[in-house]
Order: sequence, then structure tokens, then C-alpha cells
Amino acid sequence: MDSEYSYSQIIEAKDGSKIPLCRNSSGGSECSLHSKYNPVREAEAFSQTVDSECLFFVVLGLSGGYHIEKIIEKCPKAKILAVEVSEAAIDFLSQIPCVKTIMRNRRVIVSDIKSIKEKLLSSYKPAVHGNLTILSLRQWESLFPDKAAEAREKITETIRLLASDYSVQSHFGLIWQKNIFNNLSMAEKAQSFQKLHADTKKTAAIIAAGPSLCEHISELRENRQKYFIIATDTAWSALNKEKIKSDAVVSIDGQMISHQHFIEEIPEETLFVFDLCANSCAARKVLEKTGNLVFVESGHPLAQYASLYAGRPTFAHVDSGSGTVTIAAANFARSLGFQNDRITFFGADFSYLGGRPYARGTYLEGQFHSKSTRLAGADNFYSRLMYRTPTIRLSQDSITTEILQAYKNSLKEFMESKNLNSNAGRNFGLFNFKDFKSNYYKDLSKTFRSEDDIDEASPAFLTLLPLCAKLGKGSAFLAYLKVLRYTERV
Repeated sequence: MDSEYSYSQIIEAKDGSKIPLCRNSSGGSECSLHSKYNPVREAEAFSQTVDSECLFFVVLGLSGGYHIEKIIEKCPKAKILAVEVSEAAIDFLSQIPCVKTIMRNRRVIVSDIKSIKEKLLSSYKPAVHGNLTILSLRQWESLFPDKAAEAREKITETIRLLASDYSVQSHFGLIWQKNIFNNLSMAEKAQSFQKLHADTKKTAAIIAAGPSLCEHISELRENRQKYFIIATDTAWSALNKEKIKSDAVVSIDGQMISHQHFIEEIPEETLFVFDLCANSCAARKVLEKTGNLVFVESGHPLAQYASLYAGRPTFAHVDSGSGTVTIAAANFARSLGFQNDRITFFGADFSYLGGRPYARGTYLEGQFHSKSTRLAGADNFYSRLMYRTPTIRLSQDSITTEILQAYKNSLKEFMESKNLNSNAGRNFGLFNFKDFKSNYYKDLSKTFRSEDDIDEASPAFLTLLPLCAKLGKGSAFLAYLKVLRYTERV
């Protein structure tokens, strides 16, 4: 039905308000999207059903804008994404005075159907806005049912994407924030990425801690000179127990438990690559023991801000895909200049084999065996770990989970991507923690003009989003105050 209708003209309602009409191309009949008598009163009735506590609305149908104007009046703190059928329709409707006023409001974003995902990703921040509410102008949805269905589908798809990221942020937001600040305070003593080099004639062996790693120990030991070994933090201890030295170790986990990977002696010849979000206690230990440490950033907005605050990158960007250290290690290999045909993987199973989630020699092995008793052996602990979420049977001896499959697909997509070396040719500057703190403090102060007047497009504001996810809806100003105090103390 919607293909038969398009905006045709703008008329004046009985109360003097301008309203748009839509014409049916086949029959020539015209329909109004608002009351021809009093569209403002009609809009007031529309806004009565709106939850005044909601901070983000998607409104299907810009039309004459009166319903959106009333939402703004009722919810002055809310942001609104107004959706129309096309850019041409938006241009046509912008002749209406009410629409002109709405489009000048910085809390309103206007989008055509094609741009919904892009506009929603850039404007809707679950950590700040909480739940999103979808509203629809009844007559608009009646005239454009296919467009309305397409819009709802795109909104649902985008929310699903945002929800996955938000879940991780709400769990790790506070941990990441503290780790980044602590790691930045040590960054001046760490190595510069620019000075790193590797023999790219060798093969970069990315060592993950999957059970199959045990089958390849002989290959790694007997052909050690053939490989430039980049171990994930969990796999590093397993290699150590087999007397196989790693050229580099990559760590991205911010949790305190990841510190257990680094309880052993820290070898001087091994380079340690730490994401700025990674556990700062472990980073400090490496820095104090050998100084053979380099910091990278994997996309956290605070880490990215810190890298670029002086106008050029200070820390290399290392992609971790959906959040797995195996991808981060592969990306680091690319950054050193290894091409795809010179990168190979060991232990990257993304599944549980033979009743084991990890290879022999990881920190879990010692931990589980120390807790085992006659009635509850180490296998009991392994089983609890493997079956804590629903599993998928791959074969008689192999199972996986949805999360592990997502990691596997993420690695596949990464290795197939054309962006082979995002750090190639970049001139990395030196990091100055004192200057960073001063700039960050000023930028945050400019961003938060008051509790209700926030520049949500500011890079400084974006640095708070993972912490806001942890603190909950409407916590932006609280996060701002907490970070200011913490910045002063570090």
C-alpha cells in the first residue's frame, strides 16, 4: 500500500497549523496525516500515552511534527529519532514551521529508513538513555505499512547489536575504567610500539590455550626457530611448563584473576603486550621486573581518547573482534608486518575436547587440582566450567557453546578482512600522563555544562559510557563526578 502514497501538498488546518497530505497515485485521493481541525490538540492526546521517564524515543512518522513537539515538551531530557520514508520526504516536510523548529532542536535526530541503523548507533546510548521506546503516528503507519515494518526490523536488529555490547560493558565498565587510568600512569615507562620489530620471514605462531595445543607441543619445540611465537596469556604458562619460550605474550583481560597468569618468573627476552584495559597489577609486575612491556588499545573510548588526545596516535590499535585474546594476538602479528600466509594458529579450538576446556599447564590446572578431593576431583571442576551454559555437541569427543562459536566466526571474519595492518606506517607519539590528565579534565568540564546540559557527541563524554553501563540509566553526571575525582588521585 505504501508504494501508492507519497507526500503531495501542504495545507492549512482550521486552527491555522500547516499539515501535509499524501496522495494515492492510482486513485488520486488525498489523506491527511494530522487532524484537519486542530492537529495540536490531537498531538497533545498522542503525548498523553508517553512515559515521561523515558529518555529515548524512536518515532515512526515525522509528518507535520506536532506529535514530536509535544513529546519534547513532556520529556525535555529525552532524545528523539524521527523516521521518515525518504530524504525527499524530509526535504518536503521541512517547509512546515513546526518541522523546521524540531529539526533545529539538538535533541532531535531526523532519519530516513535507509539510515536508521547508522543514526541509532551514533545517538542511542543504552548506558545513558536506558530502554528505548518506539512510537508510531497511526495514520503514517497505515499509509506506509511496508516502510513501517522495514523500520521496525532495522531498529530491532540494531538494538540486538547494542544489547550484546551493553551487557559486557555493564559487567566490566568499572574494572576497565580503573585499569586504564592505572596503566596510563605507567605508560611513559613502557616501550614505544614504533620500536618493535620481528623477523617476518618466520611464521607467526598464535598460541591459544585450547586442549589441542598439547598435540602440537612437539612441533613447536622441534621447529622453534621457524616460529615467532605470540602466546595468549592463558597459553603462556602452558608453554613455560613445556620449556618453550614465547617471543611475545598478549593480554586483554581486565579481571584480577588474569594476574594469576603472571605469578611465574617474568623472562627478560619476552615482550608483553597489554591492552590498556588489561589487569594493571599484572602490567606493573612486568614493568618492574623487565620493562619489556608495550601498551595497546582495543577500542575502549577512554583508551582511544588517551591515544589521540595530543593529535596523533600514541598507542597502536589492536582489534580483539568479539572480545577474544586470540584475535588480539593475530592482530598484533599483522601489526608487526606478518601477512596472512605467515600466520598460523595452535590451540584455537573454540570448543571443549576430550572433557577438557583448556590445554595442560594453564593456571586452572593447578587451581583445580589443589581443590580436588576424593569425592570431588579436578574433573568435577572442569565439568562445572564447561557446562555452566548450554552446550552444542560437535562430535562424540567435542562440544562447544554459542559464545565460543561467535568467537570462532569473529576470528574467521578477521582473517578474511582486507585491513591487514592498520598500524603500518603510523607515526606514534610519546605519551605524557600529566598532559593527558590536564586535557581530559578540561574536555570533561566543557562537556558537562550542567547536570542536564551535556554534549553527548563529545569524545570526552564517550569515554564514560562503559562506566555508565555499570552505574545504570541516567548515571552520566555521576560517572563524570567519579572520574573527575579519580583523575585527580591517580
